[in-house]
Amino acid sequence: MNPREERVLRLIADPRNRAILTVLNDAAQPLTVSELLDRLVTAETEICDSVATEADRKRIRISLHHNRLPKLEEAGLVEYDRAANVVSYERYPAVDAEILELELIDELLSYFSTGSEISGDTIGVIEGRDAVVEYGHHLTDAADDELFLMYESDELLQSACLDHVDEALERDVDVALGSKNPAVLERTRDRLPGVTVWEPQLDWWNEPGTYPTVGRLVFADRERIMLAILKASDLDGTTTEMAIVGEGPENPLVVLVRQLLGPRLDHLDYQCEEFLDDLPFES
Repeated sequence: MNPREERVLRLIADPRNRAILTVLNDAAQPLTVSELLDRLVTAETEICDSVATEADRKRIRISLHHNRLPKLEEAGLVEYDRAANVVSYERYPAVDAEILELELIDELLSYFSTGSEISGDTIGVIEGRDAVVEYGHHLTDAADDELFLMYESDELLQSACLDHVDEALERDVDVALGSKNPAVLERTRDRLPGVTVWEPQLDWWNEPGTYPTVGRLVFADRERIMLAILKASDLDGTTTEMAIVGEGPENPLVVLVRQLLGPRLDHLDYQCEEFLDDLPFES
């Protein structure tokens, strides 16, 4: 990983920077520093956890203007006009293009604790296909409004997975499923006609036939995520599976994927060629 990409990850790892990026990403237009501060205060983010007086607001506004926003701009994460005090979110190409690369995932994992209890800033690691499948069912069952799924192969899309998706549809959850694998798309259309099915124009996993590679993605309500990786054994050639998972709106993995996919998910129903061409996942 080059120094610029490492700097981006370190900036995103800071919960205060993530709060800034989340507010800017959710904004429909560029914000002045004062407007950004107002929204950070309204959202009760960590960067404004001690705002009680106008002096506190001035202190944070100065920090935004002279410290945080310039650093985020230098990394290519925001556009900041210092003269006009106007800032907007800027999609970072290196993160978009490489977010699913294992080197980047390993670097991200190094900044956070891992374990079985998944909450807050924790990024958890799940080993073994049975455990990955079970956790995927858990996320599917936990979805209240929206479920976004991606599968590398028909083998991974088990009947039990489809059953849990069917139950989500019965709860009026909006479900979208994507894949470059024709068998996955055909099976989904036949089994679950209520699912929005789309075929990305670019592969979102690595070169076919090579390992490690991304196998499946489950993203529920833009607040809970599982990203599963397929690995081949050097000894007998068998394929194993592990996943990184995160839960909660402030979780770093959730924040990264939400910022990466959020605007595209908003327009998924249109199924337009321009939208599909703009999907970020590629080999």
